[in-house]
Amino acid sequence: MLKERELPLSALRAFAVAARSDSLSAAAEELGVTHGAVSKQVRLLEDWLGQQVFTREGRSVALTPYGSVLAEQLSQSFRNIEAACQYVRRRRSKAVLAVEAPSTFAMYFLMPRLKRFEKANPDLAVWISTRMTGQTPDVSSHDLLITRGGGDKIGGHSKASTLLLEEHLTPVCSLDLVQERTIEKPEDLLAFPLITSATRPGHWEAWLKKAGMRDHLFEGGHRFDHMFVAMHAVREGFGSIVAPKEFFPGKPEWRLVCPFPELVVKGEKYFAQPTSRADPRYLGRFLDWLRDEIRS
Repeated sequence: MLKERELPLSALRAFAVAARSDSLSAAAEELGVTHGAVSKQVRLLEDWLGQQVFTREGRSVALTPYGSVLAEQLSQSFRNIEAACQYVRRRRSKAVLAVEAPSTFAMYFLMPRLKRFEKANPDLAVWISTRMTGQTPDVSSHDLLITRGGGDKIGGHSKASTLLLEEHLTPVCSLDLVQERTIEKPEDLLAFPLITSATRPGHWEAWLKKAGMRDHLFEGGHRFDHMFVAMHAVREGFGSIVAPKEFFPGKPEWRLVCPFPELVVKGEKYFAQPTSRADPRYLGRFLDWLRDEIRS
């Protein structure tokens, strides 16, 4: 497999320009070099490839079949590079903070609030990546890791972690479900399916025990692999789930409610873990905002 340092980049650039030009002279003019310099780069490329990319007839040249394939791919590649460079140049006045967070936290806590942060901080863009339960945090690609469960240092590139919040778990259901039947006491929830997720086992059992229902037998019901998937079923009115009340009611259009917000059991803790690549100025601003959102 070729390595980047082995690619004859100057020769490839000269060939790409020559391939779309009427002649090597026109390519030389565009590149600001001599006709001989372009011709030399093309010969170097052909020697490196072991294939001709041009056929020569007098002073004119034409692409060979291999040359056409290479020219087409290079043209697309250089357009992609140019677009990426233009994008980065346009964002010169805006810094980027890359944040990785557990999927449910990102979707139900961060994303609904993020526009408020960006509106108040027009010079700073926050890019969110999600991490599924069990996945190893990507330390090298992010400025901040939000973790659920352990507050230990992750890898050799992360700094000391700080506690963000502790989950307070309580049933969550759709407003339509509540309007369908009056829910006045915890037992009333048993009239609807109890939705669970494989990544958060034992939540219903713990809450039902706290509510004084120790002997409820789970039979059937909707069970999903991840919490954020299960929440879609909750929003559709298929039942209720025990989830962190800090994430809800969230957006008004979700129409989600916590019928017993004061009847909770404690769940896992969330930690913020900066990495060594984070700029303290932007990181501090985002963490201050995040703590304010959690307090409110």
